[in-house]
Amino acid sequence: MSKASVNVRDKRVLLLENNHMMRRLVRDMLLNFRIQPQNIIEVTSVDEALELIYSRPFDMIITDYVLGDLDAADLSRHLRSDAACPNRKIPILLITATPNHEKVLKALEAGVNEVLAKPLAPSALFFRMVSIWSRPRPFVVSSSYIGPSRSVQRLESVERLSRSALRRREWRSVYRGTVTFPETQKRKINPDPFLL
Repeated sequence: MSKASVNVRDKRVLLLENNHMMRRLVRDMLLNFRIQPQNIIEVTSVDEALELIYSRPFDMIITDYVLGDLDAADLSRHLRSDAACPNRKIPILLITATPNHEKVLKALEAGVNEVLAKPLAPSALFFRMVSIWSRPRPFVVSSSYIGPSRSVQRLESVERLSRSALRRREWRSVYRGTVTFPETQKRKINPDPFLL
């Protein structure tokens, strides 16, 4: 399956980050991705963000987890649950310096699309943004969850990646000499490490 091409140049991004240096770094990355400067709106508080979200369209929100009294999960839950919000279905990309299990789970349950850990690599940010835009997930509204679908297909792709990592680990042990070739045949390790 080929990825649909995405024209990032015309995308409108709302950047919600209260740390000046991090905000500037992410803005520079977005400019390097060829997003137009006038399409990158920077805000430092949830109040400013909500005012803009209700007044104009955006293609993505990039937000830090800690936003003063509220956090990104609270912001996402508010947007997703308000049927009158014009940006209710907007993709939300969370960036956080402390991606512990509780925070990530809370954010995903609140309707955040993706989570990236700081420090950010420009390539990771770019490919995550393009992935979100090129393969949008259906928007789900149920009694217990409102947000992008957590589809089985995505779980299968995660499972496939973990199987690939296992095979690479097996072959690293073969190349380092800790497993002999007869043992690879006995364990039925794939003969070609690139056929995952």
